[in-house]
Amino acid sequence: MIQKIKRFNERQGMVLILPVLLLIVVAIGCDNQYYDERLQMRVQKLDSDLMNRWSTSGVVVTEITPNGPAAKAQLESGELISYVIAEYPIKTVSDFNTAMKNGLDEDNNLVLYLKDKPPLRIALRRQGDDVGFSVEGSGTVRVKAVKPGTPAANSNIQVGDTVEKIVDERKIYSLDEYKKVLGKLSKQQITFRTTELIGVKIAAVSALGDLGDVRAIEPLIDIFSNSTELSLRKASISSLQRLVELSVLNDLFQQFQGANVNQLPVDSLQAQQLEAAAILELLTVDRAENTATLEAPFGTQFRHRSQALYQKINEGQLAELAQEYIQITVEPEQEIRRACLAILGILKPVSAIDALVTVLDNSAEIPGIRFQAGLALSQIGEPAVDALIAAFESGGTSTKDIAASALGGIGGTKARDRLIQALENTSEPAIQLTLVDAIAKIGDAPSRQALERQRAQYQADDDSGIRIFLDEVFRNLEQKSM
Repeated sequence: MIQKIKRFNERQGMVLILPVLLLIVVAIGCDNQYYDERLQMRVQKLDSDLMNRWSTSGVVVTEITPNGPAAKAQLESGELISYVIAEYPIKTVSDFNTAMKNGLDEDNNLVLYLKDKPPLRIALRRQGDDVGFSVEGSGTVRVKAVKPGTPAANSNIQVGDTVEKIVDERKIYSLDEYKKVLGKLSKQQITFRTTELIGVKIAAVSALGDLGDVRAIEPLIDIFSNSTELSLRKASISSLQRLVELSVLNDLFQQFQGANVNQLPVDSLQAQQLEAAAILELLTVDRAENTATLEAPFGTQFRHRSQALYQKINEGQLAELAQEYIQITVEPEQEIRRACLAILGILKPVSAIDALVTVLDNSAEIPGIRFQAGLALSQIGEPAVDALIAAFESGGTSTKDIAASALGGIGGTKARDRLIQALENTSEPAIQLTLVDAIAKIGDAPSRQALERQRAQYQADDDSGIRIFLDEVFRNLEQKSM
C-alpha cells in the first residue's frame, strides 16, 4: 500500500528539534492535525511562519501507530512529507487512459516510464491539451502513433516504445491538500517522498527567537552546543541573541504590563528602549498622536513574558556560553563569534573582559571581529577601562586603534586623561586620528581644550589630514552645542 522512497537521514538533532517544534505549536496556538486512518499515522501542517520558507512545504509526521502501514514503511515522527506519488503499471490501453487522466489532473504533468529509456516528464501548458500520442496492445502496451509538435513528440517518444508505467507526483503544500490527494489516490499504491527537515528546523529555531518565551532558552542552548549542523548552530545563536535583545526591554514592557494595556503615551516611555522596541518590530510609534502601540501577536504577548525572560537571561548561563565561543580557536565560524560578542556587549559581564581583550588583540582575527570585541568592552564600560588602557599601551597599531575608540566610547576621567596623554605623545597619523575622534566622543571641557591645543600646533594653511579632521571635529562639536 505504501512505500517510502527517501528516508530522513539527519538523525542527529532530531530529539532536540521535536520539542522545539512543539513549543512553537503551543506558543502560537496551532492545532491543525489530522489522523490518517488508512496509514495509521498523525500528520500536522506547518505553521504559517514555516510554510514555504527555504522552499519547504508539506506536512510533518507527528505520531505513528506501531505495526501500522506507515510504521512498516519505516516512516518516522518528525519527517516532512513533501510529495505523495502514485504509480500506475500499464498492462492495457484502459490502464493507460486511466493513468493519463489521473496523472494530468490538476497539475498537468506526469512521469512516463518507457522500456530501455530514462523517465520522461510530460507537462501540458493547459488542462485538456493533447499529450500527442496513443497506444495499443494488451499485456505489452506500445506507442501506436505520435503527433508532430505535441509534448509527446518534443519528448522523443517514438512509435513502438513499450510503456511500462506512469507515475503521478503530487507536491503537498498544505494539510487540506494532503487529505485531498490521499482521498483521490485511495485505490492506488502510493509512495511518499520525505525531505530533509533542516529548512523546517532552521525556521523553527528562528521563530523561537521571535517569541520571547523563556522556555526557548534551554532548547536553543542545547541545539547550539550539541548540533553538528552549522546552519542550525548559526540560527540558534542568532535566536539567543534576539532573546537577549528582547530581555533588556523588560522595564519598558513592564510599564505596559503594569498598566495592563497595549498602548501608552510616547512621552511616558524611555526613548532609547522605545526606539529599540520599534526596530525589533514589537511596537509602533505615532508621535503625532503621542502613542506607542504593541504589535500583535509578539509585542502584545511579550509584555506577559518579559519579566521571566529577563530573569533567566541574567542568571549568567548565556554570558558564560557566549564567552566560550568568541575565540577563533574554539569557534571557526565568524558569524557565530559575532553573535556571541554582541550578546556579551548587551549583557556586559565583567568576567568577560580578559577574554574580550584577547580577541581585540588577536592579529589572526578578522578586523571586524576585533572591532566588535572593542565595542563589547566599551559597552561594559568603566570596569573595562584598565584592561583597555593596558591593551593600548602594549598592542600594535590596530589594537591601539580599537582600544582608543572603545575608551572614547566609555569616557570618564581615567580614559579621557590617558587618551589626551597619548595624543600629545604620538606621531603616528592613523593613531592620531583615532585619538582625536575618541576624545571628541567624550566632548567635555578638558577634552575640547586638549583638541584646541592639538589644533594650535598646525598652521591655518596646513592641509594635513589631522588638521582637516580637527577642523571637522570642531564643526561637529559646535553644532552639538547649539
